[in-house]
Amino acid sequence: MKFWLATANLEEAEELLPYGFFAGIITNPTVVAKEQEDPRLLFSRLCPLVDRLYYQVADGSYEDMLREAEIMVNVDPQKVRPKIPATPNGLKVIRTFADQGIEPMATVVPTAPLMVLAIAAGAIAIAPYSREVQKIGIATKVEEIFRLQRIIDAQHLAVDICTGIYEFADISYYAEHGIASGFIFPKEVRAFMQQHPMVESSCRAYDIDNAFLQTFLTP
Repeated sequence: MKFWLATANLEEAEELLPYGFFAGIITNPTVVAKEQEDPRLLFSRLCPLVDRLYYQVADGSYEDMLREAEIMVNVDPQKVRPKIPATPNGLKVIRTFADQGIEPMATVVPTAPLMVLAIAAGAIAIAPYSREVQKIGIATKVEEIFRLQRIIDAQHLAVDICTGIYEFADISYYAEHGIASGFIFPKEVRAFMQQHPMVESSCRAYDIDNAFLQTFLTP
């Protein structure tokens, strides 16, 4: 799986990216607005830390969405990628970027048919809003996410589902069912890093031997 750190905060990024398992940073309007700063400045500071960053544009006209996405991609065209709501105008923006060779993510994708259209328009990643399906009682969030993944597998598509991971056990559960990508907020990352008592207890079993070896290795 690929994991994305969901933050626009430089201190959080510097704290958590060194764990080494993040492919990059993903943001949404709430995460970016929380910093109360020009997003171009935020991303210019985050870009040196990662190989890939996603910026989500506001829903609007085709021209407005394209303009906002282009402004942010131009902060670093090699690293910044647009995250586009899968509205009718958003699908047009996805196609525009796909035609330029810039790989967009489609977000706000609550249903399987909309996902299929977004992929056909050129999206290479999908952020599902499956809670909306759950709210109206069609299926649980997880059931719908797995349905989306089955469609991707059946069509042999090189597309990632990127879903939120909020519990430590979700990582293996999603991985087992083929989900290729997930985003994690800093609060959850910190909580996950406390989930290793078995590792720590096993390490303690080597304390005496490690102390002996350090007598040779310590300057």
